[in-house]
Amino acid sequence: MDLRETRSRLSTDSSALTLEGRNAREVLSLVYSYRFVRLVVNGGEIWVYTGPERDYVAIPGTYCSCMDFAIRVVSRGETPYCKHLLGLEVARRLGKYREVRLGSEEAVAVVREALFKGFSKTLHRMLYKY
Repeated sequence: MDLRETRSRLSTDSSALTLEGRNAREVLSLVYSYRFVRLVVNGGEIWVYTGPERDYVAIPGTYCSCMDFAIRVVSRGETPYCKHLLGLEVARRLGKYREVRLGSEEAVAVVREALFKGFSKTLHRMLYKY
């Protein structure tokens, strides 16, 4: 699978929105539990999936830092997207995500923590401030 196919399937293929080949309950639970976070940074955006065990960085229609994406999408070419990219597309269309505005340094910290530690303390502190 290549990037064009991933983007095409997620943006125009109705089968992507009907959750073809995926467990619909699992993907919709990602969306309706507001696990996707849009980080707004200097006019740009970065997306993070905040999972129960790990956080993943995602670029809509392009990339997810999860192992399923690395193995099934990139290495084996079995599918054009992982459940997180599909869930992100559904969340964006339905407006079912959280949004955090932050500076460049904070954004770098969030991405580094998610990619290298699997969990962003910085992001979770921002989301769950009291």
